[in-house]
Amino acid sequence: MVRRVGLAIVLMLGLVGVLAGCSSKPVVGVLLPTTGAAASYGESIESGIRLALSVAREPKQLPSDSKTIQLPPEFEVVWADTGSDPERAAAELRRMVEEREVKIVIGGATSAEALALIPELDDLEIVCLSPSASAPGLARRSRMMFRIYPSDELEGHTAGKFLYEKLRQHRVLLFTGDTEYIRGIEPEFLKQYQEALGGTVVDRISVDEDGWQQRAVSVLARDGVMAAYAIGYAEEILEVLRFLRERRFAGRIVTTSAFYNSRVIREAGDAAEGILLPLPPFDRTSEKEPVLSFVNRYMDTYQRAPDVFAAHGYDAMRLTIHTMNVAKPPVTSEILKALRYGGTEFIGVTGPILFDDYGDVKHYPKMFIIKEGQVLTYQRYLETERKRILNQVQELLTGGG
Repeated sequence: MVRRVGLAIVLMLGLVGVLAGCSSKPVVGVLLPTTGAAASYGESIESGIRLALSVAREPKQLPSDSKTIQLPPEFEVVWADTGSDPERAAAELRRMVEEREVKIVIGGATSAEALALIPELDDLEIVCLSPSASAPGLARRSRMMFRIYPSDELEGHTAGKFLYEKLRQHRVLLFTGDTEYIRGIEPEFLKQYQEALGGTVVDRISVDEDGWQQRAVSVLARDGVMAAYAIGYAEEILEVLRFLRERRFAGRIVTTSAFYNSRVIREAGDAAEGILLPLPPFDRTSEKEPVLSFVNRYMDTYQRAPDVFAAHGYDAMRLTIHTMNVAKPPVTSEILKALRYGGTEFIGVTGPILFDDYGDVKHYPKMFIIKEGQVLTYQRYLETERKRILNQVQELLTGGG
């Protein structure tokens, strides 16, 4: 009898060991909108993620890497398409966790999707790293939610201050709508531009209402406004931009970081020239590392330059791989520790990635401008313009002498 009990205990311990071995496998979920309205963002983010995986599989890393980040043993990636539908995103998250034992997910590409994921994250006790969701207070809703994209609060504040102080435009026409993304940016813009600085919003045009173009024509003709601020996703912004260009609007146009999408900028063509927008601190024209090597590698792989979403996808996967190497075993409690305390020296192409107490990245937007299809920091653009003007003056003086 004792021998049978001992044998049973050994068998049970062996079974527990097998199950523990299965549950400790480092499985990562990637949950992106590769179809639907937000597919262009999902495509960019996915390209960055796949490049990060490619680099991590190589025995020799990029020389610019701050640390070697290679895939841990048995590392696996599970992919799913949200279809740009928040409810589908939540369902796909549950499926990949229950069926594939995913330990951490890169997801919540849009704020609406990220918000839909939060109840599932709390219920399943699974950590999510969002590469691009930006709704204010998002990370505060769950200890399981982290994001490496700055909050819309900061973007709205930056745009308002820039319009009033740098561009000296004290009257602006606002193009807006009714999405989670817009609801995150608009109040912060108004708080800074109107309440703090004293600027005037001459009118608010909602582009999701019928007849908005006719109303905008009347406002432009009546008020002679010389600045427009378009808040929305890339397709909405493109529609506003084409409207303003067709009417030969001569004022300054400021928009949101969502417009920084390679496909949309190419589609906009000359209409995008001179557009101003606040962006996270990723400058693809930088000659500093690790940005330079990342951009070169990306262009060699995809034959196009990376946009801000590709850069955040790259950093999201690189940070996830680093986290799964630090978390021993790769279970939720250890993953949380690794993200909060194990990435103190993690340098991404979007800058150092450090989280505050709520899981928000400590990044602050800077103003950029689109010139000849290139997205440049506004400061770099001004410096280039100064040099160009000085060179022209010197040439005139030399020729006149």
